[in-house]
Amino acid sequence: MPIRKDRLKIASSTIQKDDEWGYFSSSKFVMSLTYIMINTQMGEKFPPIYRFMQYISQDVSNMETITTRLAWERDLWSSKQLDIGRWMSYAQCDVDLFHIEIRSTFDYLAKVIKRISDQPKQVPDEGFNDLKTWLTKSDDHVKKLGKDLAELVFSVDWFDDVKNIRDVNLHQGGRTLVFLEKDRILFQTMKGYEYLISIPEIMYNENVVDFELYAGMYFGYLIALLEDFATAIERRLPKGKASFGAGNPRKVYGELPAIYSWIDRLLDVKDGITESVRSRS
Repeated sequence: MPIRKDRLKIASSTIQKDDEWGYFSSSKFVMSLTYIMINTQMGEKFPPIYRFMQYISQDVSNMETITTRLAWERDLWSSKQLDIGRWMSYAQCDVDLFHIEIRSTFDYLAKVIKRISDQPKQVPDEGFNDLKTWLTKSDDHVKKLGKDLAELVFSVDWFDDVKNIRDVNLHQGGRTLVFLEKDRILFQTMKGYEYLISIPEIMYNENVVDFELYAGMYFGYLIALLEDFATAIERRLPKGKASFGAGNPRKVYGELPAIYSWIDRLLDVKDGITESVRSRS
């Protein structure tokens, strides 16, 4: 399916820049995490979700770190400060780790979704894939979860693609190949002799994937999902208690993680017209 630039624009808009703070995120998810932490410490009776939201936040931070490290390794290799063998092995591990981290966020999402559902005791305490499968079995299951949360789960039509790559690499003998092209991070996932990834908009050529576009696409989709997710949380917390727009909690970056520039690469080119929602210096 075509790249969802509407979703990528949402993700890109969560990062801003000002003269005092530099780059920062004031996304709704960041604000929800801060709000729930503060109010839980003050004794408010919120569902026990803060711990899992922390885990999601950590996975997101790990993906930001992994992709920034990959960009650094790419530059070292391009400038001949890193030999080919190390570049290929380091990049392979980081590409695999990216898939593990993005997959991990979904199981923590499932934990939170259960706890804010309409009937928490009737919803299985399993991972995201099991939750999605459970929902498809009965309309009654949708009612137990809540229609809005079920729609949120079903909206992630790209989940299976990421899950399958991660599962192939971890459990089915798959392998990540890294290709040599200066100033680029290029890869493909193989199972036996089969190339598993073919998404025309993010390919370097017919068989090789541009990891910057690939990671930017899926990470961008994830950040947009977390914004929808924060809205669902706000709607389901005690009435009059939650307002994630209040105040301005920030996650501040001394240096912009590479992944956000990669999201903008997907937005920047369309018939030669710049579409980026933010220009960065």
